[in-house]
Formats: sequence, C-alpha cells, structure tokens
Amino acid sequence: MSTTERPAIIDIVERPINELSALRDVQPPPALVAKVMTQLSEPRLPSMWQWLHQPFPIELKVSPLALITLTLVLGAAFVVIGATLR
Repeated sequence: MSTTERPAIIDIVERPINELSALRDVQPPPALVAKVMTQLSEPRLPSMWQWLHQPFPIELKVSPLALITLTLVLGAAFVVIGATLR
C-alpha cells in the first residue's frame, strides 16, 4: 500500500478548466433569445387530450348524521329489494 495520498476526486472536479472558461463570454444569437421570450410570454393552449386528463377536485361535505341516515336508507332499500325478489 502506498504512503502518498491521492487527491480526492472532488478536488479534481472543482478546479476550473481553463479551456472551458472562454465559453462564458459567448452571447446567444438575438433570434434565439426573441423566440424563447415569445414562447415564454405566450404559453400554448393544451390539446383536447391534455385538457381531458387534467385532474379536477371533487369535494363532498357530509355530516356524520347524514352519513348514518344514508347508510340506514340504503340498508332498508336493499332489504326491500331483496324481499321483493323472492
């Protein structure tokens, strides 16, 4: 086993790369900037398929008394229907 320490991988990665530092000064073409800004300012309308797949919330507010009443009514309806089918 070697007694010399190898540099950590993070130290190697975090050093600036001189060849790539010149790319910081590159300006994007004006036509590209205008097109991107137009697309950002005018969002596309969703297609029919996308619109149909959008979730929508359904909220039901049911009191405990209404839930008990509904259970009793449904139970009685099943008993009546079961008795008439015999």
